Amino acid sequence: MQVELQPIKLKGTIKEITEVGVRIGVKGRMGVLSLPLRLIYTDKPLELGQECEFYLSYVNVL
Repeated sequence: MQVELQPIKLKGTIKEITEVGVRIGVKGRMGVLSLPLRLIYTDKPLELGQECEFYLSYVNVL
């Protein structure tokens, strides 16, 4: 099945910061995203409650 994947921009708030990653609560009660720090791009120090944006798409299973 061929589906055109188009990422959409979502917003969230940083809920937890650890030595290895962050947990982001996605707006609209869409869940929580856990990411390693190497995937976070910013010049500012990370703080709890900071707003963030990211792109998300459907997952294509091969």
